[in-house]
Amino acid sequence: MEWEFRKMNAGVVTRRRSLATLLAEAEPRLATRDGETFMLERAGLERLGAAASEEERRALLLPITLHFTADAENEAYVADEIAAAVLRRAEGWGPSYAYRDGRMWLPLSLAMELIRRYGGAVQALYL
Repeated sequence: MEWEFRKMNAGVVTRRRSLATLLAEAEPRLATRDGETFMLERAGLERLGAAASEEERRALLLPITLHFTADAENEAYVADEIAAAVLRRAEGWGPSYAYRDGRMWLPLSLAMELIRRYGGAVQALYL
């Protein structure tokens, strides 16, 4: 199982960078665990940037990681409180999906949609 999870997580970014830094770059890029480089979609970065304060743009490290665990079949979670707050504002969720006990739980379908919608600024991590 461990080998399979390592293989599934090969494309995970391990050296994250701040939203502010990535917004300032003409061609924002990140490097994955397996050494590959990929470009982030500007629209996703700008959507997050518009929902974040200046301080949050400096503190928020991208990509935001959605954790998928075998213990939770229909949910995934965000463990970063700043990321949770910025996502909630960017998506207009209001009081939905509150950050509690160190996690913001989301339905699996919504988590997958966020990965697609933010073009590299949100990643999946399988545990």
